Amino acid sequence: MKKSILVLAIGLLSAPLTTQASVVEKEISSHLTVRNSVKEVIDSYVKATGGEAKMKAVRNMEMNMQAEIQGMKLDMASVIDRENQRLLNVTEMNGSVISKTVLKDGTGKVMAMGQEQVLTEEQLDAVKNQIYAFRELYLDELGVNVTYDGIAEVDGEQAHKLAFNAGGDANTTEYYSVTTGLKLQTVSTAAGTISYKDYKEVDGLMMPMTMVITNAMLPMPLEAKVSSIVFNQDLDDSIFN
Repeated sequence: MKKSILVLAIGLLSAPLTTQASVVEKEISSHLTVRNSVKEVIDSYVKATGGEAKMKAVRNMEMNMQAEIQGMKLDMASVIDRENQRLLNVTEMNGSVISKTVLKDGTGKVMAMGQEQVLTEEQLDAVKNQIYAFRELYLDELGVNVTYDGIAEVDGEQAHKLAFNAGGDANTTEYYSVTTGLKLQTVSTAAGTISYKDYKEVDGLMMPMTMVITNAMLPMPLEAKVSSIVFNQDLDDSIFN
């Protein structure tokens, strides 16, 4: 039973997440609230990450991560292909595939625990948002409405809080460092939480190399270490089967 719960929880890790307990709302002066618009926060994030030109040049991205929970080793691989609107997320536990999500040709499916499920329209919309490595640059295209929601404290650091209304399970709250502009957390009611840490430059873009994932179905926070990030590969169509 314990393993079944873990499999279901880990299957959610393909979605953006974060630790709600570590986010503490703080009162701020009206002067600071007025000054920080959605555009200013996103512009600061884009500049800190590497600039709009480099970010928009990312056609596809492959990311591999490793983690361990209760003695079980996890390998998580993700391939997102903005250019062809495709996505692949695979999670292996001790060498065996326990969860796989595939999106291509406008349809999606999830395979877990020996069963396959076709994504509903609402689930599909949520997964489509994940195809974009830097969703902030494609808000109009995705039909996402963003509002500025003040300043919060994330793991001892002040952060701008933006609410992303994409509809249903695709809704998230994003936190961006007041100091650096980089993204600190993503919170999703449907999936849970992710904290982004240990930023390093990869091909001119600042990317988090550690993600701390917290979810109600996980017995403890899961720290995933990024082992590789590769941009703009010639992707084999067969990997999306």
